[in-house]
Amino acid sequence: MQATTLAATMALGALVAAPAATASTPEGSAPDCGTGRGIPDSQISIQLFTHVGELGFGEPTAEQLDRVLGEVADAGFRNVELYNQPYDMPVEELKGLLDEHGLHAASSHGSTDWDTWPETVAYAAELGQRYVGAGGIPGSVATYEDTLETAAYLDQLGEYAHHNGVQKVLLHNHTSVFDAKFTHPETGETVTAWEVLEENTDPRYVTFELDLGWAADAGMDVAGLVEEHGDRMELLHVKDAVNIGAPEGLTQVGLGDGEMDFAEIFSAAKGDVKYYTYEWDFAPSFESSAKSFEFLDCFTF
Repeated sequence: MQATTLAATMALGALVAAPAATASTPEGSAPDCGTGRGIPDSQISIQLFTHVGELGFGEPTAEQLDRVLGEVADAGFRNVELYNQPYDMPVEELKGLLDEHGLHAASSHGSTDWDTWPETVAYAAELGQRYVGAGGIPGSVATYEDTLETAAYLDQLGEYAHHNGVQKVLLHNHTSVFDAKFTHPETGETVTAWEVLEENTDPRYVTFELDLGWAADAGMDVAGLVEEHGDRMELLHVKDAVNIGAPEGLTQVGLGDGEMDFAEIFSAAKGDVKYYTYEWDFAPSFESSAKSFEFLDCFTF
């Protein structure tokens, strides 16, 4: 996972932009959005790497998780995406913490090592996850042939997961998967590694968690990408940033405070996305997550 990001997601029909910022709301309850309703709470998630400053890069303690999960639940979230999963913590203990705060683990980032994949999948299945994967690409995209091998490995991971209690393996991108470009051997067209992976993976077993921030930073037409390939994107990382594409790198901000055109992107999603997963690496506060949840919850369609 890199230290900056953004992205976005969903809609069935045309969107008229603009979240309505409301007065403070009771902890753990959805904000009062007035006449409009945004993305359903059941489809809004948060990647817990957002609060890596509280949890740390290694194995979080039960006390750290309890605090962060409590704050996330108070912010309004009902779903989380874990990172560094599976934990050393017994799955029953983690499930108890999630249940205590009314949270569901919808997906996770962690190891995709084949030797430990059965353990990873079993842990995810016990938590009731639909998706399991990594924060990056589980293989090389240095050449077209390397990318084909990575696609085959994704299918292998996904087929095992699918037959052992988890619906699909997810692929989360950074800029590298769009920066890598090859000549397609059959069409002669220039294609990105992302396109090669999509073309050569089985949709029964592999889905994509498009990080719209990194896609934008790589110079992609994000809304166009979602419009064309949305049926392969069951998750999106919803992030906002400024200085997108700048040589010095983008800077993440809270949802609605940056340069992302969420109205266009959400409109292009066409209802294919199952989870809109908010992430701001190293977010400055839990309050920023509460405001970003409200942005999604109140975004007017």
